Amino acid sequence: MTRIDFACRAHVVEEMDRPDCPLVGLHRTLAHFNAINRMFSRYRGMLNEGVVNDMARGEARRYRLVDLGAGGCDIARWVVRRCRARRLRIAISAIEHDPRVAAYARAANAGYPEIDVVEADVLDRGILAGADFVFANHLLHHLSDMQCIELLRNVDRARPRRYLLNDLMRSPWTYYGFLLTTSVFFRNSFVCSDGLASIRRGFTLPEVRALVRAAAAVLPVSVRRLVPGRFVITGGTAVGDLPTG
Repeated sequence: MTRIDFACRAHVVEEMDRPDCPLVGLHRTLAHFNAINRMFSRYRGMLNEGVVNDMARGEARRYRLVDLGAGGCDIARWVVRRCRARRLRIAISAIEHDPRVAAYARAANAGYPEIDVVEADVLDRGILAGADFVFANHLLHHLSDMQCIELLRNVDRARPRRYLLNDLMRSPWTYYGFLLTTSVFFRNSFVCSDGLASIRRGFTLPEVRALVRAAAAVLPVSVRRLVPGRFVITGGTAVGDLPTG
């Protein structure tokens, strides 16, 4: 077995990011993300309190959520269902730069008019205009350190009520735990290989905190570790401690 160096971020390419990857494999991977995100991402507690409950406590109007790097939009659809159940109005701008993924998401979002899939660069400041909430799941590890700092600055300048940037921590425990969990159950897609590459491209907690310091955010911001093997950066004008279950 090849020895993995976890001392620094790896520069490896995920299969689904290759322009020539098989479309059937890409689509299976996007379909599997629904289960992977439910198992590992901890997004439900964060978004339920940080977005849905915040909307319920606020004025009765339509709120706008920008989902950066939305992928197949499984998380965006969950947010819409939660809002519908509580009779809250939301509009979600799902930002995705890959036209193949955007096309998949638009097909998967049939029956969800609240979600607008936008093909755009996540570093384009214009996409954040008028955002009440900003969310990103597994986006930061796709960016260089300087791009992460730029993104943090852009989000801070947009002054949303709350932003939640959720991503992977780089460690042997995270890597081998993910390998054992996914290698059997998620065959015929890129979930296992790309997930392992993502962890190698991920961050340690000191690295995340250094990025936040370098961004010099004006709004309150915090970095917290989550189990299993992840972190969340929380900031905005209405920040507060959020449950992460």
